[in-house]
Amino acid sequence: MPQAFNLSVIFFSVTYLRRLSDCLLISLLLLSNNVQANDLSSWNIWKQNSELSVFYRASQYDDVIEIKAQAKVNSTLTGFIYFIEDFKQVPHWLDNVESAKCISQSSKNESVFITRFKGLWPISAREIVAHSRYWQNEDLSIEIAVKDASNAIEKNQDVIRMHVLSAHWTIVPMSADRIAITYQFMVDPKGNIPLWLTKPMTLNGIWTTLHNIQSQLPQSKWQQQVNDDIKEMQ
Repeated sequence: MPQAFNLSVIFFSVTYLRRLSDCLLISLLLLSNNVQANDLSSWNIWKQNSELSVFYRASQYDDVIEIKAQAKVNSTLTGFIYFIEDFKQVPHWLDNVESAKCISQSSKNESVFITRFKGLWPISAREIVAHSRYWQNEDLSIEIAVKDASNAIEKNQDVIRMHVLSAHWTIVPMSADRIAITYQFMVDPKGNIPLWLTKPMTLNGIWTTLHNIQSQLPQSKWQQQVNDDIKEMQ
């Protein structure tokens, strides 16, 4: 076979593959943009102002919604971490909480805790047992992964134990003393409570919680503390 024909075949093949690759890349970009657009449009706004927002959407679980709460607050990264780890103070800012206690701590950034919520007719008292671990990324943002840890302790017979389906915090520094918080979670309340009853209570509760964090966190004693494992924005 003549060499010129070989070269033309190779040139055509390379050109074709490049065009095919470009088409695939464009298709992937369009698909990615559509997925992002659909993801954003799937969230419903519950309440929102210039610094706080609460969104919700349906989930794959019956009678469970996924919630995304966001807040911009004056605080250091260290101040926020120490604030939410101060279990004695949790009932002062987390809505409808009776008590919170650390069960075990395997490292400085990893622990198992139990939170008990007050009963409010017709809903009985409930509790959550969860495992929490945080880490700091290269961009200085902090993430906190929370998962269910019901097996860590026996259930109290007088309360219903809820189940954490998913929960994740992201804390991004905006300046040396201001952060942006995002908390996204799904919790199964158990006890066969209809969604029409749990939905407004949960959404109002997280909105109240955001307000409490916004007012209490900047004044917390933890703002003056330093954590050698957390790098602050300068």
